[in-house]
Amino acid sequence: MLTQLETAITNLRQLKPLVLCLTNYVTMDLMANSLLALGASPLMSVCDDELEELIKIAQVVTINIGTLDHDFIARCQKAIDYAAQHNKPIILDPVGAGASKMRTQHAREFLGHANIIRGNASEINALLDDLSLTRGVDTSHSVEQTKDKAHQLAVGYQCTVVISGKEDFITDGKRETSLSFGSPLMPLVTGMGCTLTAIIAAFRAVITDEFEAAKLATSFVGLCGNLAHLKSTAPGSFRTTFIDELYKADFELMNVK
Repeated sequence: MLTQLETAITNLRQLKPLVLCLTNYVTMDLMANSLLALGASPLMSVCDDELEELIKIAQVVTINIGTLDHDFIARCQKAIDYAAQHNKPIILDPVGAGASKMRTQHAREFLGHANIIRGNASEINALLDDLSLTRGVDTSHSVEQTKDKAHQLAVGYQCTVVISGKEDFITDGKRETSLSFGSPLMPLVTGMGCTLTAIIAAFRAVITDEFEAAKLATSFVGLCGNLAHLKSTAPGSFRTTFIDELYKADFELMNVK
């Protein structure tokens, strides 16, 4: 796997894909800095007037519903239409799905247009289960409990689904894998899930197989989390060190097959 990761990172840093992020205001900074450290070119936009122009030149579009309002919903709907017209993949992060009817409704509307969906177990569960509730952006379900739902989503919507958690799970309905990389400090840093979604988007820009792109991106984030954990004792230092590890991409220290 490390050989595949090294190839992907080399290709990504040569291409420097433009990742257009329609995302929340809380985690923009971490997402942008992580994409830059990775070697991609992040672009955040909150303006409808430039949307089609940006989608034309972007390699991939990320939709993250973390700070949701009616203007943002309309912007996402336009982006979905433009992405379809210009054949650009969409990576969806249904932040807080299950926490409110509005949030869940629009996450479900958007998921039919997504090539890859990344969420925690409760968010993924809420995309199919009307009785599922979350505690905001925190998960109240386990990854193991939600694997069947992820499989149903992948088959029903012909997409790849990533459940992130203590153990990550990835499926496209035909293939699946579980990954156990990462650090217990990661849930204590706001935006780690959003950042994973953005990095999955960057990998998708250089890997057309969406399952492989999601698997390698999730592995890389987890392995960088492992290395950052060895050098950090608290969430603040972990955040900085994690960005450094994305930049250094030290495959010799990652030490996995």
